[in-house]
Amino acid sequence: MLRIIRAFIILLLSPSVRIYIGFLSFKNRLKTLGKPTKKHFEKSYDGQNIMVLALYQKGRLRPDTVRLLQHAKTQNIYVIAVNTLKLKDPDSITDLVDCYYEKPNFGRDFSSYQTGFLHVFNNRMHESCPRLMMINDSIFFSDERMPKFLQDMMDTKYEVLGSTENFDIEYHLGSFCIAMSQSILRHPKFQRYWRSYRLSDVRPTVIKRGELALSKLLKSVMQNPSELTALYSAHRFFETVEPDEKMIDFVIRNARASGVFAWKRVDPRQIAKSYRESYLEGLLDREEETQISLDIADTDQLKNWQLRSLKDIETYLTDSLLVGGQKIDKLALHEAALKEIIESFMSGSQIHQNAAVLLNMGLPIVKLDGLYRGIFDMSDVYRVTQLLPEEEGMELRALLMSRPYGRRYYVGWRQVAFERGYI
Repeated sequence: MLRIIRAFIILLLSPSVRIYIGFLSFKNRLKTLGKPTKKHFEKSYDGQNIMVLALYQKGRLRPDTVRLLQHAKTQNIYVIAVNTLKLKDPDSITDLVDCYYEKPNFGRDFSSYQTGFLHVFNNRMHESCPRLMMINDSIFFSDERMPKFLQDMMDTKYEVLGSTENFDIEYHLGSFCIAMSQSILRHPKFQRYWRSYRLSDVRPTVIKRGELALSKLLKSVMQNPSELTALYSAHRFFETVEPDEKMIDFVIRNARASGVFAWKRVDPRQIAKSYRESYLEGLLDREEETQISLDIADTDQLKNWQLRSLKDIETYLTDSLLVGGQKIDKLALHEAALKEIIESFMSGSQIHQNAAVLLNMGLPIVKLDGLYRGIFDMSDVYRVTQLLPEEEGMELRALLMSRPYGRRYYVGWRQVAFERGYI
C-alpha cells in the first residue's frame, strides 16, 4: 500500500517538478550567458584522426582519463578536449591534448561536443580528417584493452560505429562513444545539426535532442543506413556466446544482480523453466502415458539450488524432475539458455546491462552512473571491479560509490525528479 501511495504522490508532483527543472535550466542559461568559452592552447593539425573529448573534471584529470589520452597519442590521434570545469594547470596536459577548451557548465556533454565539432568545422579540419571519435568521461577507461578498442573504432569499414547499442526508448547508439567517417563530417546536414543544436540542462531534453536525435541524423546521412551498428553489438555477442559454453557460464555467473531496475536480467531459474516448458511439455504432448512430472521446478524450490552454470542447471533438472527415463536434451537446454541470455543482453542500455560481460569480451569502458541509477548493486560493483587490475578496480569502485543510488539519498523535489528521470 505504501508503495502505491508513493507512486501516486510522485505521479501527482511530476508536472510541477518538471516545470521547476525547466526553470533551473533557464536560470543556468542566464547565469552562463556572456561567460566566454576559453581556448587555452591549440597545436597545428596534420590531417590525422580526431578525438573530441567532453570532460567534467576539476583540478586535474582522472588517472583513467590520462590513460585514455596516452593511448590516443600513441596512435597519433589529434585530441580536442572540452571541459565544463576547470583544471588547476591546463598547460600540464599539453603533452596529452592538442586543443583544450574550458567553458561554462551548461548543456551537459552535448554542449562540449558542440564546441568540439564547431572547432572542427570552423577550422575546416573535417575536409582532411579520415575519422573522428566523440567520447565523454561519463565512462571509466581501462588500460589493457584500450589500444585495440581505439584501433577497432578508428580502423573500420563502417561509416558510423558506436561502442555499444541501446534499446531503451528506441534503438540508438550510446553517445558516450561514437566514431564516424569523413563522409559524415562533410555532410551539410550533419554540420547543420551541430551549428543549430539548442543547449539544455534538462536530462530528458538532452536525451531527445542529443542522443536519440543524433542516431537518427547519422542514419539519415549514411550511404547505407542499415549499417548503423556498434562494435560490441547484440549480434557480436550472439556470435561470441552461441558456440562457447564457458562464455554462457560466465554470463550466468556475472549477470546483473540489481533488482531495482526493470530491465530483464539473466536468471538461471528462468532458463530451467524455459527448458521445462519448451522441451518437457513437448514430450507430454507426444507421450500421453509418460511418467514426467513438471510440478517441482517451481521458483520456491529453485531458490534452494545454486545455479551458476549450464552444468548446474542440467544437474538440477536431472535430480529434480521425474523424467520417466528421459535424459536431459543438452541442445534444447543450450537453446533455452541462449534465449534468456540474448533477450537479457538486448534489454535497455547494453553498457549498463552487461558491464561485466562486455569487459570480459574486451570493451575497455564502464559507465559511471550504474550504481547511481540503481542498475548496479554492490554485488555488481564487486564483480565488475574484480575483472580489472587491482589498482584500476579500486579507482572504478571509488568512482561508482561516490554516486550512491539516487532514490535512497535524494529528498523532496529531487527525489521526484530522480524517479522520473529528470536528473
